[in-house]
Amino acid sequence: MPRTLMPLPDEWAHTPFRVRDALARDIPISRLSAPPLQALFNTVRSPGDRIDAARVATAFALRQGPDQVVSHTTALLLWGAPLPRRVEQQHTIHVSSVGGSRPRTQRTEPHLLSPGRTPVTHLDGLAITEPAVSWVQSAPLLSLEDLVAAGDFLVTGTEPFDGSPPLIRMSQLADAVRLQWGARGIRRAREALGLVRYGSLSRRESFTRLMLHRGGLPEPHLNHHVPDRAGGTVAMVDLAYPEYRVAVEFESLLHLDPGKFRRDIRKQQRLADADWFTHRLTSDDVDSRLRTPASRSTLSRIRRSLLTRGWNPRE
Repeated sequence: MPRTLMPLPDEWAHTPFRVRDALARDIPISRLSAPPLQALFNTVRSPGDRIDAARVATAFALRQGPDQVVSHTTALLLWGAPLPRRVEQQHTIHVSSVGGSRPRTQRTEPHLLSPGRTPVTHLDGLAITEPAVSWVQSAPLLSLEDLVAAGDFLVTGTEPFDGSPPLIRMSQLADAVRLQWGARGIRRAREALGLVRYGSLSRRESFTRLMLHRGGLPEPHLNHHVPDRAGGTVAMVDLAYPEYRVAVEFESLLHLDPGKFRRDIRKQQRLADADWFTHRLTSDDVDSRLRTPASRSTLSRIRRSLLTRGWNPRE
């Protein structure tokens, strides 16, 4: 017959806690070694069997030293930036020491940063580098496309959708690039800065925009509100060429939801009634570097529709 484990306090059912706090409540050390608890750090236990960067960072907050700060892609992830799955699922986090010794544990990737160039703030009790600095620090760890998509998020947030202001403005991103002169990856950060735009609401929208840019098409309007004749809005489209009434919509798997699918059909019908032509793309159609036949074919179709509706590439 399996032995019954001592129940843990309710407040620790879903969040990491310190070993010393558990011992102070007369919970035996043997209980703290039993599954499903995990020893993400020697002095911290975490419930459940899931390990990812966000959970490790939450545990690290309970043993963070006074000169230590979560940084690089880990900080960018905690600020909410969309990053590759490989980053989200990492079992280690980036931790920088600002003017002190580098932190060394099995769950941290240590860095040493200059205090004068590393603005630090707090997020849910965790010392963390500011969003713009985190973005520049991440330049050597991300592809150019992923860095641009993360930058688009930082300067946009969800503002085009719900009016909530973004974390930072473009000028703050530019200031961070200037402040971090000489840092690893600074050339990539400068190149990405020139490609970041306000308006994208997803990584795939950012990648689609980069594909159009590299294919020589005009700069699209992002999450554009198509007006109707009464002064209202027909629809908001992901990428738009209002002068030519051409829309580009990226359809993720979320659009397979029956309700969302029906709304998409009605949206396309309203746009057609307003004399807009809509290109509906999936992940198969988008490659930001135009390396696939499908992406090149997609670019050709969009180019043809723009030419048909009056675009002159020579102007």
